[in-house]
Amino acid sequence: MTAPYLSLESVRMDFAVGAKPYCAVRDIDLAIDKGEVVSIIGHSGCGKSTLLNIVAGLLRCSEGVVILDGKEVDSPGPDRGSTFTITLPGLLEAEAESDGAPEAARA
Repeated sequence: MTAPYLSLESVRMDFAVGAKPYCAVRDIDLAIDKGEVVSIIGHSGCGKSTLLNIVAGLLRCSEGVVILDGKEVDSPGPDRGSTFTITLPGLLEAEAESDGAPEAARA
């Protein structure tokens, strides 16, 4: 059996907030093969960006380990990065309107 290209094992991230830690993500186990496409979805504040920052090496997880191509991710590197997109309210509707989409399809 081949090891996954990206592996997250028991990843947890705590942030110091006041007197006690705040757990942003916990118990994350994930295995992704090279070339596999994965989407991380969830509501605002659920830890998506935190998880991506850990994978990119921008944050070091409080517990667990991230392995990329057989090496532990413990700092940023030229072999990975993350890109964020922001959708502003009304932007998709305006874009659909400019593309000539019927009004019923813009909701």
